[in-house]
Order: sequence, then structure tokens, then C-alpha cells
Amino acid sequence: MKYNFKINNRAFNAICTNKKRVEIRATKSGKDHFDYGKIKVNDFIEFVAINGNKAVCLVEKINHYNSIEELLTIEGTTYTLSSTNDFYQGIKSINNIDGYKEAIKSNGVYAIHIKYKSNNFINSISR
Repeated sequence: MKYNFKINNRAFNAICTNKKRVEIRATKSGKDHFDYGKIKVNDFIEFVAINGNKAVCLVEKINHYNSIEELLTIEGTTYTLSSTNDFYQGIKSINNIDGYKEAIKSNGVYAIHIKYKSNNFINSISR
């Protein structure tokens, strides 16, 4: 399966340079929100940056956590965060994403381990 996710330019660049290898996502409540629990190993994620650039990644592993603190304690900050390596700033940053604090409290949070394949890889997988 292939999924499309919007992402900010900073995180996009970190993925393309292999500095970000874990995408953090939380399922918000309500019928109009994507359930990240559907993603499986060997699925593909096409990330679309705010500037329109696209990159495809292979899902290598998915871990579910009850809190962002638990996720960052186990996964670390080096490959999960693109804005900082500071544990507490990372928690604050993620909790400031619209609706994430409530979503994580209700549904937990996913650490999606990804491997950047390249922008050209997009043409070789089914849409």
C-alpha cells in the first residue's frame, strides 16, 4: 500500500538527507482523520513538502507508544526529531502540533521507521 502525507520542509529535507529516519504520527479522533495504525511494514509513504517536493520512503518498522515521552525515551531524539535533539523541547514541539496532545492522550503515538528510497523511486511503485 502507498500513503501520501504532508510534511514541513525542514522534516522533508531531514528525511532526504537520512537525518530523520523515524516519522512520528498520532491518530486524531474523528471520522475525517487517518488511522496510522493501518500502516504496515513494507508499505510506502510519499511525503509531500509544503514547497511541493516529493519523496518516497519504505516503512521498515512501526512501534506504538502510549506517550511521546515513552516514544522519545525508547526511540531517542537523533533520528526522530528534525527541529532539535533536546528531549524536553521535542516533547513540547510535538505537543504543539494541532490536536496532537489530545490525540496522543486518547490513541497513543506511532514511531514509523522509514527508509528514504529517492524521488525517482516514485515512478516504480503503484499509485
